[in-house]
Amino acid sequence: MIEFSDNKPIYRQIVDHACNLILNGSWEPGSRVPSVRELAADLGVNTRTILKAMEELLDSGVIFSRRGMGYILAEDAPEKVREELRKDFFNTTVSNLKLEMRLLGISPEELFSALQEN
Repeated sequence: MIEFSDNKPIYRQIVDHACNLILNGSWEPGSRVPSVRELAADLGVNTRTILKAMEELLDSGVIFSRRGMGYILAEDAPEKVREELRKDFFNTTVSNLKLEMRLLGISPEELFSALQEN
């Protein structure tokens, strides 16, 4: 079950959840993805919300539709998800980190040193 938050649209949180399932191996490449109705029932959301999330996964090539079978996870889905998350990490997280470092007067060397300690 997902603990939905108010800071992001629900369909986007469902996409994130699906990406986590892909990366941790719960959804295996080449396997059938749960149906829209199954996911809606499991997550307690409207089927239209699930459809919107599935459309995003379709558009990114993570899943594809196979007649009579439903949605199938692409063989290269983990790589696609990982690459997209890496882009988001560098575009958002690192960008925010750089701003925060500048505001706090933290040098790249201090950050690197702290990262090596942990």
